[in-house]
Amino acid sequence: MRDVFVERNKELIDSLLKLQKLLDTEPDTVDAIPVFTSYIRSFLRIKPTGRTLPTIEIMTLIKKRKPTLFYLLKRHSNDDMMTMLTYLNMDYEQAQIKIERILQGEVIA
Repeated sequence: MRDVFVERNKELIDSLLKLQKLLDTEPDTVDAIPVFTSYIRSFLRIKPTGRTLPTIEIMTLIKKRKPTLFYLLKRHSNDDMMTMLTYLNMDYEQAQIKIERILQGEVIA
């Protein structure tokens, strides 16, 4: 079951791994806005199998790990979708746990 989930959701898992790398390597400055905007747009195009996209979770991780960047995204976005996304929020620890579980191949909705 786990292998099927991982195989069917490879694009989602790869995207979440990319987010972790961006959070670890990109600066928390205006310079990172194009990189994160591009990432978020590509993330939203993923069609996972048997689950919903963890959109609230990724926005929570970005908000906590890159507060300056997040504030700038919220403040200067001319895009209704991006503006809406910046209002999504949940407990940071819960978001981390859920992303980790997806990366480990757990089938959670």
